Amino acid sequence: MSASLPLSLLRDAELAPPALRRLAAARAGAAARRHSRTSPERLDESAGFLGMGRSLTFPFPQWRDGDEFRTVYFDEGSGPAIVFVHGLGANATHWEFLARALVGGYRVVGLDLVGCGWSLKPELDYSVELLRDHLLGFLDRREIGRATLVGHSLGGAVCLAAALKRPGQFESLALLCAAGIAPLPAWMRLAAPVFLRRAVLLPTLVLGAEVIVRNVFADDERANEQVGWFRRSALRDDPGYPNLRDFARVCETLCPDVLARDYGDELGSLHLPLLAVWGDRDKLTRLPAALRRLDRVRRLRTVVVERCGHMPMIERPQETLRHLERFLTSPP
Repeated sequence: MSASLPLSLLRDAELAPPALRRLAAARAGAAARRHSRTSPERLDESAGFLGMGRSLTFPFPQWRDGDEFRTVYFDEGSGPAIVFVHGLGANATHWEFLARALVGGYRVVGLDLVGCGWSLKPELDYSVELLRDHLLGFLDRREIGRATLVGHSLGGAVCLAAALKRPGQFESLALLCAAGIAPLPAWMRLAAPVFLRRAVLLPTLVLGAEVIVRNVFADDERANEQVGWFRRSALRDDPGYPNLRDFARVCETLCPDVLARDYGDELGSLHLPLLAVWGDRDKLTRLPAALRRLDRVRRLRTVVVERCGHMPMIERPQETLRHLERFLTSPP
């Protein structure tokens, strides 16, 4: 039995293997029908497509859509839809621990936003609105109506923008260390005019990637298996740094827009349940400023994860999963 199956399914398999096989076959058939409607291409995980920061252990098939951005995504399981939206420079496989655990009772979906991961990275002026419209177009193509959006960092700002544009479409909203709620730290805004040019950003990333990744987490890789998993994938690039070059090019226009993004005054107009999960040692999206703005949300549950940095779904996956499951079954 695959170790990637949720524990509940492992227990069921011991009692009734034929029933489990029928359930798996039904889900596989439903997934195949969903994919056939939009004619995507399944990616070959053994063909060297992984690229920088992509998980080598991601449990689900990944697909490339036929849209203008050739969106790479996963779409597994059945039930209420949960759509995962990654952060800056990240990709859909960073949701591995949460999606793997939730697929037994939900339809779990995630995508590489345009300019990120293995979706296309055209020469564009990147902005939160561009990513928002990419997300909404993807949901339309996948025929996903009511859904819970789960966004991390930049992905949180994208989810907020989507919920504000289509207020009646979404079931609920879960934000993990989200950008866009409050102004980002002053040192980021002051450094942006100097460093957010690709000619400067690329050598900074090449020389300082380890330092940057180290500051994302509270734990180091020796103390935390998941942090080690992330470091092994995040610091891998091909000769000539093609992935870092793409990242620097996208950041040149996207990051200034993210730094200026502030949805704080619009939070009061959200009527859907909202879960806010923050690491108490997050150095990028500061907790005190976020808490002051989140007080405007009418249906809010706030969770502070102790001894955790900017990526709770990786550094503290079990705790993050527990809070997300409670939110899904018993929203505020």
